[in-house]
Amino acid sequence: MADIELFTANFSPFGQRVRLALLEKGIDFWHTEIDLANKPEWFLVISPTGEVPVIRHEDRFVSDSTVILEYLEDVYPQPALRPRDPGKRAQMRFWMEYADEKLFPAIVRAIRSEGEGRVPAAAKLRDNLIFVEREGLARCSRGPYWLGQELSILDLVYYPFFERLPAIESGQPGGLPLLSIRLRYWLDAMRERPSVQATQNSAEAHARAFTQYLGVRQPRRRVGNVEYLHA
Repeated sequence: MADIELFTANFSPFGQRVRLALLEKGIDFWHTEIDLANKPEWFLVISPTGEVPVIRHEDRFVSDSTVILEYLEDVYPQPALRPRDPGKRAQMRFWMEYADEKLFPAIVRAIRSEGEGRVPAAAKLRDNLIFVEREGLARCSRGPYWLGQELSILDLVYYPFFERLPAIESGQPGGLPLLSIRLRYWLDAMRERPSVQATQNSAEAHARAFTQYLGVRQPRRRVGNVEYLHA
């Protein structure tokens, strides 16, 4: 029997974080898909907020993707995805919070924006991406990953958002998003991970998911590749 039961939705970036961690750690898990448009009543019992992901481990349920990631580190410490150094651990938690409190809302606004609201929404997302690159990746590490040569929780927190950027770009003017060479270096390293390859979806699939779950219109332009800037 699987050690973990994961309740999630295939297109949830937060659920993808947890799937990535489970695969990286080699933890046997059972995946229970939740229809976000028609959540079963029993799911609201184990997830009072009605949000995915949730995991069941032994006799307990754990909610919230970042809480789950740290919980997995506590109960399955090897292979470690959380740095031992207190300074790097503090950096990790700061940037995890930035991802959820700043970057994710900017992504949602960019997806949902229409008409005259598209330009400021795109500009805000671009500002967040520049901040992530300059103050985050460029300062935290010279290695391929956020905190150096080794993969960490922080990489798993950010990757799902970047996987969805080509789908966001398809509905935005001006070629959004524009990624620097440092972000591209990191993204290329992530795409080589077997866990990423096992969980990824196409840009077209993400664009359809935006329509289904966020109530946005289908993109008017063909979904293309992310454009990169060399900084």
